[in-house]
Amino acid sequence: MSQFWLRVTLILYSIGLAHALLTVFIRRAKLFRVALGAISLAAVFHLVSIVEQAAATRRFPITDFHHSVSFLAFSITCAFLIAYARYRFQALSVFVFPLVFMLTLSAAVSSGARLEDPLLRSGWIWLHVLLLLAGYAMLFVTFAAGIMYILQERELKSKKPRAFHYRLPPLEQLDDLAHKTLAAGFPLMTLGIISGALWAAAEWGSRWPLDPKIALSFVTWLIYLGLIFSRWTAGWRGRKAAYFAIAGFLATVATWGANSGLHSFK
Repeated sequence: MSQFWLRVTLILYSIGLAHALLTVFIRRAKLFRVALGAISLAAVFHLVSIVEQAAATRRFPITDFHHSVSFLAFSITCAFLIAYARYRFQALSVFVFPLVFMLTLSAAVSSGARLEDPLLRSGWIWLHVLLLLAGYAMLFVTFAAGIMYILQERELKSKKPRAFHYRLPPLEQLDDLAHKTLAAGFPLMTLGIISGALWAAAEWGSRWPLDPKIALSFVTWLIYLGLIFSRWTAGWRGRKAAYFAIAGFLATVATWGANSGLHSFK
């Protein structure tokens, strides 16, 4: 049944995808209320799918590619709904809805086979993945806010701003959204890395710092640490912070996609 609810979720997410495509190519925003309602309902069904899978397997469904991708899509949806409740930025949906649909589609069509590796039964690894995915979801919103900031700034500087300029939020509010989501996502990512490092040190011994995925995760963490430090001490705002946030999320994607013998999806 969990796979059935996931496919129902995918159908509802497709309404959000349709809204995003119409907004970009046909410049119609009238579907947003329908899309928002569909996405909100999809989040409920998505949660039902995750809970049913957890009940069936008696473990949190997050330690293989199928379930981790599904949970990431759910986390990004929740991050969007939280951000929208606070800021009412419709333009954010153009970035969120297509990604959520593609992630859920990947989870819905995959086999969903569970890994039986005894190492993955540890509560530490569940905590590690859960914290990282929740952090990634918030940092994706930071990334989207950075993209919108750069687009809006260029539109404002141009002599003939295009129609999309009027759909983008004010620069100050975009910077505030980026700051708030960074402040939420960075601690989650930090705790995820710490819990993962503790688990890896106990299971892999001295080899764990040499794993490519772990090395990339520390590089990503340092990029975000640099962004936070620059905002607090050097007063970085606006364009500089936006570019830094984009670089950090690209590093996050590289970390997510990296596979190695010790640390890979199967």
